[in-house]
Amino acid sequence: MILITGATGNVGSELVALLAAENVPVRAMTRSPGKARFPAGVEVVAGDFDRPDSLVGAMDGVDRVFVLPPGYGSDGPVQERALAAAAAQAGVSHLVKLSTSGVTFDATDPISAGHRLGEQVVEDSGLSWTILRPGTFMVYLYGYAPTIAAEKTMYVTEGDPVSAMIHPRDIAAVAAHVLTTPGHEGRAYTLTGGQALSPRQQADTIGQVLGRPIRLVERTRAEAQAEFDRLGWSGPRLEALLELKRQSAAWDFTVFDTVEQLTGSAPLTLHDWVSENSHLFD
Repeated sequence: MILITGATGNVGSELVALLAAENVPVRAMTRSPGKARFPAGVEVVAGDFDRPDSLVGAMDGVDRVFVLPPGYGSDGPVQERALAAAAAQAGVSHLVKLSTSGVTFDATDPISAGHRLGEQVVEDSGLSWTILRPGTFMVYLYGYAPTIAAEKTMYVTEGDPVSAMIHPRDIAAVAAHVLTTPGHEGRAYTLTGGQALSPRQQADTIGQVLGRPIRLVERTRAEAQAEFDRLGWSGPRLEALLELKRQSAAWDFTVFDTVEQLTGSAPLTLHDWVSENSHLFD
């Protein structure tokens, strides 16, 4: 039995669907089982990283776990510590942790730093482990959808990186492979899409799918921050994301062939993702 934490998220939901389609015994963990919708045959269990007592029950009979913590605060990787302890108690054999490519490139932003500490907890758990380090998710473009729909304009910040964005389904496909085949113990895999695209190329791809040109407007950092403030977007989580984005300009364009090497299929393209989500931009 495989337990998927973060089962309702961008990657977790795709992973549950892939495993269910292959008739792999899978259990989806969520804080609100009554609200979740999963494919037929998926076992659903209540569990919360912040309630360690709930994790032990969620792992009963489980031998492999996909580890996707909700985030990191000032107390460090408390979620991984709780999960690793529960996994050891339940007799789990293998942990697969979702991390970030910032760790590969020694980034110092809070998100990468948190994942680095989380990786260490998993590696020190005494259990077999594998680390997945994806770069920027294509779902990051959700943030541009309102102005693309209303103004046919994509507002970016100066210095926004050229990015080898990855489709969450490709991350899930790698996770499914690692969770169901041997030989990945003690490995860390960095994952990207197959092509690095500038913000202009990203806007052009969206425009190609929608059938209309998308204007690209580059704002200064001060102008972007003023807009975030106007929208009420502030706080440590936003600051951490912006710092990761700033640092990632040094590596986010790097393309890794890991997805194709592990799954045998080329990564999905940004055109694929936009086509699947075109309703967001109309």
